[in-house]
Amino acid sequence: MKFDLTDLKVFVSAVDGGSLTSAAAENNVVVAAVSARLRRLENTFGLELFERTGRGIRPTLAGEMLARRARQLVDDARKAETELEEFAVGRSGQVRLLSNTNMLAEHMPQALSTFLADNPQIDVTVQDRPSLEVVTMLKNGDADIGIVASSADMSKLERWRFVPDRLVVVIPPDWDVTGQMSFSEILSHPQIGLRETVALSQFLWRTTNELGRKPHIRIRVDGFEGLCRMVEGGAGIGIVPETAARRYARFMRFQTRPIAEDWAERELFLCVRAEAQLPRYGRALLTHLLDYVEKIKGKQGS
Repeated sequence: MKFDLTDLKVFVSAVDGGSLTSAAAENNVVVAAVSARLRRLENTFGLELFERTGRGIRPTLAGEMLARRARQLVDDARKAETELEEFAVGRSGQVRLLSNTNMLAEHMPQALSTFLADNPQIDVTVQDRPSLEVVTMLKNGDADIGIVASSADMSKLERWRFVPDRLVVVIPPDWDVTGQMSFSEILSHPQIGLRETVALSQFLWRTTNELGRKPHIRIRVDGFEGLCRMVEGGAGIGIVPETAARRYARFMRFQTRPIAEDWAERELFLCVRAEAQLPRYGRALLTHLLDYVEKIKGKQGS
């Protein structure tokens, strides 16, 4: 590194103020110190960064180029300093949460709404990602908390059992289908799917490829309610979480059948790279989600 952050702060002050005096006042130093720092920058790069005029100073082309970069660096440093201070005391922050499609639709709205209401200083970013991708992002430090299926490699992650995630197939009310259905049989019918970017769609696409099949996707919709509406109308069949099927069956007409494959009965885990390394607000969300799991278990046991 050929310069330090203080040099850049003084340099930006001189450019914006148009004089050594204004830069000195803004940085609480004497004019001679400003002049020395600017001269050091010029000597380091072997370039004239300022033109000295009777009214003060103005940047050269090289000075203008450096000023654009320097402003961004100084601004980023200030933001980092603020974030680290808040991180240290746990006053505020943003938690990065990754989950599969079912959890985002079925459990996260309820779990996160109460957490956000109780913690107005904390924000949560949520992304729908397949389990394999969640694991990679957690290990790389690109996320704080993830919800992962048991089929994924969770080695080197700390994990806790989360809520079950069973998938079922929904079919039109007048179709003559009985008993459980194999995935191969499901693929023999026209499909109603979710958007291709959704984690469940990506999982089903990989599973279909493993069978060497190509599904007939008639339409893709934004959510489980839209999918069930399409099925109710007879457009095709679709795969949804059992909790979603039960909820929409209260006011829609369709049949629900179990899926024969083992992957339909998925055990989910709440994962982090290291709980001790989470910021305070990250640990607060983790504790909240674990409490949510206990409340779910309590309701199921009552």
